[in-house]
Amino acid sequence: FHLLCDEVSQLDWAVALKQLIDLIEDIAQKANKKITKLIKTQLQQWIMGLPSYIKGYLPNLSCES
Repeated sequence: FHLLCDEVSQLDWAVALKQLIDLIEDIAQKANKKITKLIKTQLQQWIMGLPSYIKGYLPNLSCES
């Protein structure tokens, strides 16, 4: 447990956020077209609601228009 806590505390939040978005995009690519569109739309809306300083860490998202 303590080893896991040490690893998590060392994980940069921006890296973790990017990994999460990459995972969501990967799932969207493997889903059918209707689900893919829904996932990308929801992800895009969520990203648009993020503060600018956080968006700055995510400049190259393929789901953004």
